[in-house]
Amino acid sequence: MIGLFGKLSANTGAPVSLAAMARRVRSGYAVDAPDGTGAALGRVAHLASPGGGRATDAEQRFTCVSTGAIYDFAPFKDLAADDVTSPAGLVLALAKRRELDRIKSANGQFAAALYDRDAHRLTLITDRLGTFALHVWQRDGEVVFATHTYVLLGDERIAPRADPAVVLQLLAMQRTIGQVSPINGVRALPAATIAELGRHPPRERKYWRLEWRKPDFTVTEGAGLLAGALRNAVARQSRGRQNGLLLSGGIDSRLILGVAERGSLDCWTTSSYETNPELALARQVANLFSARHTAAVVAPQDMLPLVDETAIESDGLYPVSTQFSVFMPRVREACDTVLTGHGLDYTLRGYYLPARFFAAAGSRTRLPMLRPIPTRPTGADVLSNLRQGPPLETVRRIIRQDCFGALWQGLEKSMHEVLEPWLDSPEPLNAWDAFILHCVSKHYAFTGMMSVRAACDLAMPSFDNEVFDIYLRMPPRWRVNARLVQKAMRLISPEMANLPNANTHFRADLPLALEAPMLIGRAGLRRLGLAARDRLPTAMHSAGSWQNISALYREDPGHRQRFTEIRGRLDALCLGVIDPDGLARCIDEHLDGRAKHDKLLRQLLTHDAWVRRFGVTA
Repeated sequence: MIGLFGKLSANTGAPVSLAAMARRVRSGYAVDAPDGTGAALGRVAHLASPGGGRATDAEQRFTCVSTGAIYDFAPFKDLAADDVTSPAGLVLALAKRRELDRIKSANGQFAAALYDRDAHRLTLITDRLGTFALHVWQRDGEVVFATHTYVLLGDERIAPRADPAVVLQLLAMQRTIGQVSPINGVRALPAATIAELGRHPPRERKYWRLEWRKPDFTVTEGAGLLAGALRNAVARQSRGRQNGLLLSGGIDSRLILGVAERGSLDCWTTSSYETNPELALARQVANLFSARHTAAVVAPQDMLPLVDETAIESDGLYPVSTQFSVFMPRVREACDTVLTGHGLDYTLRGYYLPARFFAAAGSRTRLPMLRPIPTRPTGADVLSNLRQGPPLETVRRIIRQDCFGALWQGLEKSMHEVLEPWLDSPEPLNAWDAFILHCVSKHYAFTGMMSVRAACDLAMPSFDNEVFDIYLRMPPRWRVNARLVQKAMRLISPEMANLPNANTHFRADLPLALEAPMLIGRAGLRRLGLAARDRLPTAMHSAGSWQNISALYREDPGHRQRFTEIRGRLDALCLGVIDPDGLARCIDEHLDGRAKHDKLLRQLLTHDAWVRRFGVTA
């Protein structure tokens, strides 16, 4: 639950207390929330690393709090006379010089809040990609802000009423887009934003823009650049007393391990059973680099007790990742900073670009080539391709028919408004990536990262400026075929590249043009019974790092009971948007084995916890 919170009063001389908001912070964190006059700024940090997030100038004019980290202060050498060892110190030094826009040169993942007593102005700053959220409520000159809306709702003036349009977004996309939040009257600041709020008219400006450029290197040259950039990024971000790595059997995390100093990372791999093949592969990768390795086995049924806690940590913004919540306390005992490969797949490897697929024998295989898109695509085109929630026909069944049309049109309009700068660019395919990158912390794949951040300091080398700048010079066709990344992996370690990828069980650097037909052929052999699948302890387990939630929800008594309870309180969960009868039928169909609604039910677990624990009403 690390982050920031605070208030600005309309009256410069009014006492301001953060006590009510501070009480919403869960136990186990360091809370710094002194009272103030005119404004008060608070922060929440891990007990293992509580310092470095507050700065005040000698004249007591400026006070700044920050969360997260800046990994490279080289662009700010001229500020050597000031304490710029934290984002708070840097923002304070820049504010004194009226040079806040220089924050665009900062290489980090952070958020900051600055109060200028003389101007009675609150300034909120998000990093380039919005890796930390800042939620804001404003009325009659008063401002309340917080990283977590759960903490924000500690202010009694903010009613926990749901925004119906955002409820649809969460059910349809398992995320939100743009500046909206699920709480009516509360907005989320965009990425790369400096927002100045106070007695003067509020002013918001972007200090950096997400823009792709033409490559100035070949694929082979880019591979060398990427290998070096990853090595530099991991060295910069390995800042803890003890650094950990979430190591899967896939490509992204092994890239992080491959460029790290040998023996510097404790590796952790999660699975649902001890003999899991992905777990075995991760051990093999760890052994290759002489890294310590720990298995974090999470039995499928063990996730249910932490659903509510995880929904609070993730603000109900995405389907909860309770598997991470179960094992991360063990990681916290050993590590204070955890690195992940998160983001490398949907940036460098084009995971969400509109690729071609081959479907046969009940299997659908992604091909390493782009499919045609309209000459001038719209937000609706991106929505139809990237919406990762339940099928559209299921969404239609669970949303009230009298409001579905207007809400859906509003969603398509919102998508277009947010993505328009990239849709109208020379390379509109980049809008598919901008759907994710316009604000990283809003993306549904970030749910696991919220659970990691709740336990330890989170480091994501994929969003290091040096690494990300290489990505911004990769055209979509390079990203979707992944050859640059595979070549970089071979430069980093040929042995690592030769090991199988847990997702395919083929050599990790095998060109996707060869891998795709091999996957199609193997699927056909399996369908004919000529190739065996991995044997699993139960249907609730999977050969990957995750559980089979479709079977888990149907077969585990605890989960079945939870969905039965949810079915009994649908009226309170519908919030004027959901059709209780349609949702009840979907629950029954899944539990009876007549249909698979696993994405809907996973989101429903989060929605139920969010409504109950946040006290949300229509």
